[in-house]
Order: sequence, then C-alpha cells, then structure tokens
Amino acid sequence: MLEGLAQLLELQRLDDELAAFEKEHAGLPARRETVEQRRSEAEAELGRAAEALTAAELGMRQAETALQDNEAELVRLENQQFQVKSNDVYSALLREIEAAKNTISEAETGILESMDAIEAAAAARSTAEGVSKEASAALDTEIASIDDREKELREKIEQHGAGRLELVPKVAPELLKHYERISKRRSPAVVLVSIELCGGCRVGIPAQDFIEIQRGERVVTCGNCKRILLHQAKVETAEAL
Repeated sequence: MLEGLAQLLELQRLDDELAAFEKEHAGLPARRETVEQRRSEAEAELGRAAEALTAAELGMRQAETALQDNEAELVRLENQQFQVKSNDVYSALLREIEAAKNTISEAETGILESMDAIEAAAAARSTAEGVSKEASAALDTEIASIDDREKELREKIEQHGAGRLELVPKVAPELLKHYERISKRRSPAVVLVSIELCGGCRVGIPAQDFIEIQRGERVVTCGNCKRILLHQAKVETAEAL
C-alpha cells in the first residue's frame, strides 16, 4: 500500500494547481471586460467634456448673433427718431430704444459669460484628454499583462494535464478509485494525519481506524467527511524511497 502514496499526493497537488489555473483562466474575460469598461468610462468623460465645450462655443455664437441683431435694431430705431412727429409715438419709440439697449447689454453679458464657459470647458477637456491618454496607456499595459497571463496559464494547464496523464497509471487502482470519487465532492481529497484527528474536517478518528492508517495496508477514510487519511510518517517514508 505504501507504493503509490507519494504519487497520490503528487496527483492531488497537480489537480489542485490545475483547478486553480483553470479558475483563473476562466476569470480572464471578466478582467478584460472590467478594463475595457474603465476605458469606456474615461472616453465617455472626455466626450462629455468635448460636448460641454461645443455647447459653450455655440452659446457664444448665439450671444454674438443676438448682439449683432439688437445693435442693428437699435440703429433702426434711433434713425426713426427724426421721422416721428407725434409725442406719443416718440415716447413709444424711446421705450423701444431703451429696451433694445437693455437687450444689447444682456447680450454683451452673455458673451462674457460664454467666454468664461468656453475657458472652463476647454480646461476641462484638456484635463480629460490627459486623464484619458494616461488611463489608456495604463489600460493597454494591463490588457497586455492579462494576455501574457492567459498564455502562461494555457501552458501551465497543458503541462499539468500532460503530467496528470503520466502520473495516473502510477497510482494504485484502489487509491485512485477512492481519490477520484472523493475529489469530486471536496478538496483536498487526501489529508495527512499524525494524531487521531482528521486533517480536513477536524473530527476525531476511531482508534482502530488510526491503527489501520499507521499500518498503511488499506485505504482508510474519515467517517465524517470521507477524505482519504494517510499517516504522515508513512508518506514521508514512501517519498524518501
């Protein structure tokens, strides 16, 4: 029975590492998606900054157009002063002229506000461009790292798979049968013990079972968790052979 103990533990090591590699490999698409989401967020922020600048520039053009239109209207109204003959009409014309002047003043204020908005929006877009560029470079590096890790994991999975195929025939059939049945339900399937206590679930081992474990002549499993129990000293002896 000692024959195959070291191989069984090596098989478990391979299986544990293989499962970890496969789990990490399966998680890589989600990691890529997260990175690309961060890239999209940075690009969206840059887009919002560009839109804000465009809106500010549009506001400036509208304010300038309004100013030109109202200045032209003021000239037209002022030219009418010399044509009216009625005091009432003249008074109404003066009110229109005053309103036009107020509108021009508002347009001029709008231009100043638009200039400030353009300056702030341009600064925000410049900052967003810098952040986006920096983030893009960092994310490119992260994606490249994920790609490298994916390649590395594929190689490890292939190597461990080949190692497992080579090792399985070296494990005693009875041990292998027990191991494969238990490993489908829990990990590790094999635990080393040196006292009358299961190293997996920490439940006590009956005295007779512990004697059998020490002898190493048959497969002994934990009465609670069903893991294969191997005596540590026996395994160390087997590995030293």
